[in-house]
Amino acid sequence: MPKLVKRYANRKLYDTESSTYITLENIEEMVREGEDVRIIDNSTGEDITSATLAHIVLDQQRANPAFPVSVLRGIIQSGEEFFARLQWPVTQFRDEFKRRAEALEEGGKAIREFVDGTQRSLDDMQRRLDDRFRDAVDQLTHLPEMQREIDELKETVEELEDRLVRLEALAARERQSSK
Repeated sequence: MPKLVKRYANRKLYDTESSTYITLENIEEMVREGEDVRIIDNSTGEDITSATLAHIVLDQQRANPAFPVSVLRGIIQSGEEFFARLQWPVTQFRDEFKRRAEALEEGGKAIREFVDGTQRSLDDMQRRLDDRFRDAVDQLTHLPEMQREIDELKETVEELEDRLVRLEALAARERQSSK
């Protein structure tokens, strides 16, 4: 609901919400801050918001001319047609902006879904890598034990080879003595 401001016959502006008198500069500030303001003539009840805002624009033009005289002259000469022609591109721009904002929102959802899916994939990949790393570390921690077993097997093989050499030598002597 717009903020209601009443203009009295003495041209004073009264903010009904804050119960204080205000100036055109206050109204300008409210509008700049995005506040919706409705100004009515207290004696007639007529909505004079447009005229008051136009007055603010006129004061701004006096203080800091933004439009060349030819533009102002053109506005006066074309009357309401100027504002009707001005309204169409503004409406088109607003509609296009809204359409693009909706498209961006949809694109944002798709990007969010992509990022979430990618994050899930990365989390899954990280879990699998962690499992493989744990298995590799587990196997590496058994290496010293395996090395000890290999060393024991080497000793056993060497002992068996020594016994075999001695048995072959003994068998050769026995064969010679039986001849």
